[in-house]
Amino acid sequence: MNLNIGGGSQKIGGYINVDLCPEADVKHDLRNPLPFEDNSVEDILAIHVIESFYQWEFPKILADWYRVLQKGAGILIEFTVLTDTINMYRNEDSTLKQRGHWGLYGRQDIEIDPIVLHHYVYEIDELENLLKKVGFSDISFSREDINHVPERDCRVRAFK
Repeated sequence: MNLNIGGGSQKIGGYINVDLCPEADVKHDLRNPLPFEDNSVEDILAIHVIESFYQWEFPKILADWYRVLQKGAGILIEFTVLTDTINMYRNEDSTLKQRGHWGLYGRQDIEIDPIVLHHYVYEIDELENLLKKVGFSDISFSREDINHVPERDCRVRAFK
């Protein structure tokens, strides 16, 4: 079983979409434990969802994601990098500045479900330390295949 956590209405072949939106395969508040057995999941995708959690709540959420992964299974998280976001915001170019602003707070110029707004944005080393603390290993970061904004976003792959 593969999970697309917080994917909204975006469906990815071979993945069960777990989200609060009505189109989700499994409608679930990610702040609560996942409704799956321990060691039952082969892969987790979490594309731009960790920013939607407060810093104090994400470690517990990440530990639950670890719980459901099978031994040797992996997680792929795409996230907004704080330093790169700040640098974009400080840019003279209005488009880059706007994307930096969105990276910090989420897109607040349109009416949107508040749950998708950003509550916390991680630094690479900060997220790496959290992944290690939860138990993940073989952690690698990449700027390839970014879904959102390559100038400010990063992907991390880690394994149980």
